[in-house]
Amino acid sequence: MIKQVLIVSLLIGVVAAGYSQPSIRPEDHFWRKRIVNRIPLNEKMNKPLVFHESAFYGNEGKFKETDGLIATLLNGVKAGKYVAYHPENWEKIMNYEDLVARMVEFDQALMGSDEGFDDESDSFEEPVNDEDEWGSSEEWTLGEEEAEEWATPFDEGDASEGQGEYFDNEEPDLAQYEEVIHLVEDWIFDKTRSDMLQVPSFFEVIWTDPTGSLPEKVLARFAWKDVKEQLDIAQWKSRYNDAEARSLREAFELRLFHSIMINVGGQPIRSLQEAERRRQEIIEFEHHLWSY
Repeated sequence: MIKQVLIVSLLIGVVAAGYSQPSIRPEDHFWRKRIVNRIPLNEKMNKPLVFHESAFYGNEGKFKETDGLIATLLNGVKAGKYVAYHPENWEKIMNYEDLVARMVEFDQALMGSDEGFDDESDSFEEPVNDEDEWGSSEEWTLGEEEAEEWATPFDEGDASEGQGEYFDNEEPDLAQYEEVIHLVEDWIFDKTRSDMLQVPSFFEVIWTDPTGSLPEKVLARFAWKDVKEQLDIAQWKSRYNDAEARSLREAFELRLFHSIMINVGGQPIRSLQEAERRRQEIIEFEHHLWSY
């Protein structure tokens, strides 16, 4: 009876402390593969990863980040908790200003180049300087009383405080970054535990063209070891049960998402059929490691 009570107490303690993925010693790596997972964030199972909680829906302060994965990652950089990395060079770090500048570049590429407006032919025609048609400049000069009558409230700078501040502090639109994300993992068979473990390495935040005409672009990379504490304060909530709220870190460590393999061990995968075949191969490989 005492033994059963101790076991139950240990289980309750583990649940209360939250799930945490065990660490693996390098000497216990019997087999390892680096796998790139593509997570479609618009799929039904993955929508809680980018769910934006309403500001009027109280969560009793349990989670400080309630606007989904992408906003959480960017807010961590904005707060100075960690840095992002350039997708082409791990030695090139990026702060929040660098990320915003890169996002602006993506938006400009979507809108197209505006270099043509520098040419006179593309600009509007200036009024003809003809006094017979327009009248002399003296006729168009307003007196002091007329100027006060035609003046708008903006002339006194009333809107400079609110309007200028709004544009300076305007947050970037994240809709184009909440379509898909890449999670790079190391799948490791631990010979001590005799179990296959998935260890996250880093995220790749992807920009997608809403029109589908431009190719996807990687905004930045975020190392798992840097962002996991930030994901602890970010909310993941079931769409069907408000009581089932977890952190985004738990969601990834418990693998509460659906993904598609797009690269295994440096070998790209070109189709869904091939992705499923490679996944089954890993499952069968793990199964055949056992002997009875």
